[in-house]
Amino acid sequence: MNITDRKDFITKNHIYVGHSSGLQTILGNISTPRRWPYFFILFSTDTQLLHCIENERFPVAAGHFVFVGPDRYHSFILDQQGEFWIIAFDYGFYARTPNDAYFIQNSNLFFDLNRIYISRPSVDIAEYVTLQMEFLEKLANRQQAPLHTDIIHNAVQAILLRSTFLSQGLQNPDVQFSNNQDREIANKFREHLHIFYQQEKKIDYYAQALKITPRRLNQATNNIYGRSAKQMVTEKLFEESKSLLTHSTLTIKEISYRMGFTEENNFSAFFTKHAGYSPKKYKNLQSSIHTD
Repeated sequence: MNITDRKDFITKNHIYVGHSSGLQTILGNISTPRRWPYFFILFSTDTQLLHCIENERFPVAAGHFVFVGPDRYHSFILDQQGEFWIIAFDYGFYARTPNDAYFIQNSNLFFDLNRIYISRPSVDIAEYVTLQMEFLEKLANRQQAPLHTDIIHNAVQAILLRSTFLSQGLQNPDVQFSNNQDREIANKFREHLHIFYQQEKKIDYYAQALKITPRRLNQATNNIYGRSAKQMVTEKLFEESKSLLTHSTLTIKEISYRMGFTEENNFSAFFTKHAGYSPKKYKNLQSSIHTD
């Protein structure tokens, strides 16, 4: 995503409920893998369907939800029998309160890059979900009154909470908070980091943007996430660097500039320190994996 996309991810208030054919009308080509600034909930009603995530085709059985976050490269497979029901929403739609922001920022349903979360209900709810989706689709297509937005938000929240509860191991005991002020500071920091990590790597910048001291910022992130703001900046740079090396056609030099490094050698040293091998080796390894 470029910086405009990242700002949209924070500031817009979009929700789509419908099928992939309708989503294609809104987003254009949805069969080419890319990152969208949206959270996707997909539901298969009466047949197994496939969805392409990180260059792999994942089967989703009937009556199952699959969750795909904005950090994933994914695409829709259009030449198959049947369509997913889709709920696609942006950060601005969901994060209406500090609690909402904290939940969606830390949801392993969307942000666990080590696995894809597919939720299987304990009973057959396909008919109920279909009726609910049809109702939400009608609301989403109207001129949205505050009550309509509340209903859709609450329905999305119910799906996420239920799937989080049913999926084992999603609650991270290391993620904790001491008070609401710490949580609000940490939320705002992550929002700023999401937008400006390429240009701003110093904690002083983020502390100044939040009108607090660097010490107070580190106190909040340590209380909420168990690590310093500097560590979180480093993690963000490293994860985004890996993503570009895996999915983009940019050269390593171009990626180093994209990530805000003035010299390619500095980027290579940074990446090697955290990955254990050079950007070139990592890129070659990923290329060989995806071509096998």
